[in-house]
Amino acid sequence: MKTLPAFLFLLSVASAADFKKDIQPILAKHCYECHSEKAGKKKAGYVFDDLETLKLDINPKGAIVPGNPAESHLFVVVADANHEAHMPPKDNLSSAEIEKMREWITEGAALTADAPKMKPTVGAPKKDLPPIMSWVNFEGKKIKAGFVRLEGDTVILRMPATAQEVAYPMDKLDAASQQQARESAEP
Repeated sequence: MKTLPAFLFLLSVASAADFKKDIQPILAKHCYECHSEKAGKKKAGYVFDDLETLKLDINPKGAIVPGNPAESHLFVVVADANHEAHMPPKDNLSSAEIEKMREWITEGAALTADAPKMKPTVGAPKKDLPPIMSWVNFEGKKIKAGFVRLEGDTVILRMPATAQEVAYPMDKLDAASQQQARESAEP
């Protein structure tokens, strides 16, 4: 299973991401200049202000893969400042904006609050998931994930929405979560 780099692992348990309230303003601020009907630009074929067009890019083979930010081209190019196609080209999204995008995609990338949630495209059956535990990083953000194993100074967590394993440095967790990881690793 793929392991996400720590810079993509900015998790919290904030309320569910809402496209209109949380995501659309991020896209308007950073993307509409080059990717909107209003600006008359559809660079690389992407348009973010026309929901019918955007909806076509949300699918298991699209730019936005519901339930899987790591496989979503849109997320990867905005989250990884070193990506060869990093967007926006002369700017970076804030860590809070990246987190909201990740959260929205993880939750199914719904465009409206009443839209049916799309099933994640990756993941193990629920019965194979470890028990979900609460973790707190050094910034005080809560993380809900299952403990998988310790690898040196890195704890491997499994995300409940995607069943994806994520490597998280122990020194980025608060003392109680570090202790929880050590205790969880004991036979």
